[in-house]
Formats: sequence, C-alpha cells, structure tokens
Amino acid sequence: MPATMMRPEWAEVLKEFSRRNLGRGTRLELDDAEFGAQWAELELRFRGAAYEPRFRRVEIMLADRAIPTDHLTHSVEAVTDVNVQTGVDGRDRALRIGYPGGQILLRLGEGSA
Repeated sequence: MPATMMRPEWAEVLKEFSRRNLGRGTRLELDDAEFGAQWAELELRFRGAAYEPRFRRVEIMLADRAIPTDHLTHSVEAVTDVNVQTGVDGRDRALRIGYPGGQILLRLGEGSA
C-alpha cells in the first residue's frame, strides 16, 4: 500500500527516491479524467524527480540509455499528492503524482544505468 506524504516532505522524499532509483528503467503512464489512461513513454531511464513548492510542481527527468545526456522532463503542476509504492523486498516499484483530474504513474523496472 502506498504511503501518502504531506507537502512539506515531498522535496526530501523525491530527492531520496531519485538517489535510490537513478538509472532504473521506467514506464510513465498518464491517467487523466479527460483523456483516459495512456502510456507517455516506455524504456527510458530514471534520472530524477524534484518538487517545486512555489508552483506545486513535480518534475520527473528521464533519459535515453544510449545517450544519457539527452533527456526529457515531464512536469506535473497543481500536485495534490505524492505516493511511493515499495515492494515487500524494500525496492521502490512506482511513484504516483496526483493532480486535479488525474495522476501520473512512474513504474520502475529492473536494472540501472
């Protein structure tokens, strides 16, 4: 069961989540009330996530494994909640970012950069 955190904790939690999961394979899913569920990307490597409290925005950076300097940043504004799902083995399995009308789900795979 994912643990929901309070807003003041988000920046530090995302920093630690980024440290633990750097280089892992990802699948980014968008679940939006208007557009439905759809994959936004598959097979990119996780490079980091950060919270900007002034804009209530979470940014998720992903990179190509072959060219790690080429990256994309997915920004989620008006964030309402942040959840980290951890498996029974203690490894993070997913990062969920909620916003009005939907959520972003970053699923983590195996491996590292």
